[in-house]
Amino acid sequence: MGGSGGGGFHSSRNADQLRAEVQRDLQQARLESDVNALLNEHLAQVNNRDIELINDRLDEIAAALGERLVDLDRLLYGGSVAKHTYVDGLSDIDSLVILKPETLDSDTPQALRNAIDRALHQGLDMGRVASIETGFAVTVTYTDGNQIQLLPAVERSGEIAISDKEGTGWSFIRPRAFQERLTAANRAQDGRVVPTIKLAKAIVDARLGERDRPGGYHMEALAVEAFRGYEGPRHAKAMLARFFSSAAERIKEPVADVTGQSERIDEVFGAANSAQRQTVSAALRRIAARMENATSVEEWRRLLE
Repeated sequence: MGGSGGGGFHSSRNADQLRAEVQRDLQQARLESDVNALLNEHLAQVNNRDIELINDRLDEIAAALGERLVDLDRLLYGGSVAKHTYVDGLSDIDSLVILKPETLDSDTPQALRNAIDRALHQGLDMGRVASIETGFAVTVTYTDGNQIQLLPAVERSGEIAISDKEGTGWSFIRPRAFQERLTAANRAQDGRVVPTIKLAKAIVDARLGERDRPGGYHMEALAVEAFRGYEGPRHAKAMLARFFSSAAERIKEPVADVTGQSERIDEVFGAANSAQRQTVSAALRRIAARMENATSVEEWRRLLE
């Protein structure tokens, strides 16, 4: 009798433990579902760029450049977010605009910029254009608020050349080299890497100051590293957590620039383990910790605010 009673006690305790575990699993599954719904909603806002409209406007830009144009290479990955393209990278522009060298006044980056600026002012419908800002990149801002960012380039000795950092000399680039690497990483993860990058950029923009914020190109390179061989869950919540935990460590070391645009993608952060890199690493680690410890959708929502 005593043995039977003891067995009943243990059975009751085990049943209570099982119910508690099931309840925890249900709560975790509900949190995961709700957080992923929030992140997908935010991603829809991030993706709110009218690609058809952008393509139409790139057609207009190509027509304005006319016979000066060799090629208008549409990248269309991020677009209109690069303020300093040497920091943010080729994939942040809408198009690489390659002109014929013989159409320039001289063999200089300034002549290239001037040629594009003149052609756009003369060839575009300026009633629909609010401004054309010509610097390292050319930003066309339309009266509806949309922007298109172009990177001027020229063919020299069979290679693609853009302005160097100083704006006075040439830098030879391989514009598709990194894009191919990013595309392969994205394909290997069923198309989930690029959406993760977009969400990660939104969080970094919200949480880090401009001085400590990795550029767009740098974020993409960190993502390629983070998801090499990744076999975890392929939903937004898990992949964001993976990105930030990986990036917090990887950012301590410089990243080579495979496009040839510069020697290192992240030159602004200095040498390996520099004070600046340590500061950014700590900031990314805090974001990763907040994700890991979050117990409500509201905590995730605050990360995006």
